[in-house]
Amino acid sequence: MLAGPHKGKRVIFLKQLKSGLLLITGPFLINGCPLRRVSQNYVIATSTKLDISSFELPQHIKDEYFKRKRDKRAKKEEGDIFTKKKEEYTPSDLRKKDQKLLDKAIIDIIRKHQDKKMLFAYLSAMFGLRSSQYPHRLKF
Repeated sequence: MLAGPHKGKRVIFLKQLKSGLLLITGPFLINGCPLRRVSQNYVIATSTKLDISSFELPQHIKDEYFKRKRDKRAKKEEGDIFTKKKEEYTPSDLRKKDQKLLDKAIIDIIRKHQDKKMLFAYLSAMFGLRSSQYPHRLKF
């Protein structure tokens, strides 16, 4: 991940959604990155491969799954716009359940991989570039 609250974290690509966004996960138990949608501009693909074909992603995880409910704005007659506080986001029970299911499946797949120690260390380590290091010159 190159930007956002999870910048510098290594994540696993699950699939591309119809909107063109990528569906990725940390897994959350390893590096704290939850199941989320990300633009292709904010990731760098690496040569590290993980075969997740044995895992079937739940059918209800689509673009609509990630949409947040927006409250309608108050009209001028209904009161001051500054009296309403912005509510902080809390994940729903369904998202928590789906995250646990995904984490369990992906961690099981990693445990069956021949380089499991390297993969656990790789996913938990942060990524960063120093001065005079350019991503287009590196081989990932």
